[in-house]
Amino acid sequence: MKKVLIAAVALMVGASLSLAGLGVNWSNGGWMAEYGGDVNEGPFVLDNNNVIWQLIYAGADNVANDPDLSAANYLGGDDSLIADREIEKGGGSAADGTSWDNYLMNQGGDTLYQDLDWTTAGSVYQRIWQGTPSVEDGGYYFDSDLLTIDTAYAGGGAAPQSFYYDPSGSGVAINVNIPGSGPEPPEPTVPEPATMSLLGLGALAMVLRRKLRK
Repeated sequence: MKKVLIAAVALMVGASLSLAGLGVNWSNGGWMAEYGGDVNEGPFVLDNNNVIWQLIYAGADNVANDPDLSAANYLGGDDSLIADREIEKGGGSAADGTSWDNYLMNQGGDTLYQDLDWTTAGSVYQRIWQGTPSVEDGGYYFDSDLLTIDTAYAGGGAAPQSFYYDPSGSGVAINVNIPGSGPEPPEPTVPEPATMSLLGLGALAMVLRRKLRK
């Protein structure tokens, strides 16, 4: 009987551990303007651009590292991508079944992201790209604050954790610009010394000619 009880307890503990994981509301708390835009008047982020919206694990250093546009998923340091969604210009549906308006406000679909096998402590954050960044052209993005992972999430409904990077509800704007490394503009052509001499003689000749005419 004692062995049966021990086995039952072990099964219960194992089941509870297997249900513990990551569960976050992968959304936002207010509308978003594009880089340099007015959060009260726009233009809003999806008015003129597509959006790449990433959910990112901050890694062992627990820091939202600056992007590396030459790296996979544009991630720097030891950050790693958990999930991403792309929303076309003008708003609409993403591949995960969610839908969004030009303000980047949710219009439908379940914004819960869950991974019940997640056991790693640390933090997650959201990065929202205005358009698609590139090494040549750079990019514009917004990072949310870090959210400490509660690994006790056991599923079965709404996420216990949410990102609120606009707690006032007054809107925020894409706020970081990463310059690209496109080709440098050509340097101005500097005349050779011989060319400069000829130009000088030409100018002198014109001055003398004017004097002789007088």
